[in-house]
Amino acid sequence: MSPLFAHINALLGIKHVSSAARTARSKGLAENFVRRLSEHLKFYAEDDYSVEQVLPLIEINLRATPLSKLSISPYEIMFGRSYNLAIPGHPNAEPKSTLPDAAADRLAYYRRLSSHLHRLHEAVRISRQEIKQDDILRYSRAHKVAKPTWKVGDRVLLACPQVSSGAAQVITKPRFEGPYILTGIIAGRPDVGQAYELTHEATGKKTT
Repeated sequence: MSPLFAHINALLGIKHVSSAARTARSKGLAENFVRRLSEHLKFYAEDDYSVEQVLPLIEINLRATPLSKLSISPYEIMFGRSYNLAIPGHPNAEPKSTLPDAAADRLAYYRRLSSHLHRLHEAVRISRQEIKQDDILRYSRAHKVAKPTWKVGDRVLLACPQVSSGAAQVITKPRFEGPYILTGIIAGRPDVGQAYELTHEATGKKTT
């Protein structure tokens, strides 16, 4: 992790969790968002030069669209109300606020709003945990996931399907490289998996 990335995480209160290599389920939420963003860009942007112009529209779309399993949009989770995307009636009509009048007793309104948001966020948190556990079980059954048994000192080979640009070996490229010596195990969360510190047996090159 670069110092800049670590500083941004600390600034925003983000906890960075290292995930196991070749474990797609551990980054599902992030990968799904990247895929949706890519699909929106291809649909709304005419070319690469107009990407910046359509980003606000894509942002509104992603925030206002209900999540498939939670049936509630990110905007509703954050603010406790639906996203007002249009003004009904005549296009020149003055918009009317749908928010309650809090001028009479601002403190009481704040307390009601805080209590409502707290109950909403707690319900979302519980639902996400239940959905996540169900997804883990489904993924594990479908892919016959087994608990890793690697230990420090094991000799392993790494799959290397990528071919570098201009490489001399394309057809003759080996499927695996190594061997590596497993020199450390980075304990991860149960839903993410473990990460490993490896050292190339011949060159001494370290990787994670």
